[in-house]
Amino acid sequence: MDATQAEMLVVKYIEAYNFLNVPGMLACLHTDVKFEHSTNGDVTVRLDGKAAFEAQATRAAAWFMERNQYITAFRWQDEQAEVDIDYFAITATDLPNGIKPGTILQFSGRSVFTFRDELIAFIQDFS
Repeated sequence: MDATQAEMLVVKYIEAYNFLNVPGMLACLHTDVKFEHSTNGDVTVRLDGKAAFEAQATRAAAWFMERNQYITAFRWQDEQAEVDIDYFAITATDLPNGIKPGTILQFSGRSVFTFRDELIAFIQDFS
């Protein structure tokens, strides 16, 4: 996979994420996808496999009235894509961490994508 193909796949995945389109997100992922989310250096979510990813993505989609990731930078190095992200969301329900409905979430972070068989095989989110 080259940088252009990787960027197109990452954009497709993020567009599906923004539209709460879980099947669209899954279409971009390898069967053996791994996912990790880290906050302040601590891994807060770790998923292994497409079924685990689907279950979490389905739960999380119900938590938001709106959510958007905006890519502010894209870098390609050593067969990995790294993107800087600005994130905006409005919660629809109580979140597991105590955040209440109607709360606006806004922060910046970055995500690293690794690929296999022309699909996303590993996503690391950092916020």
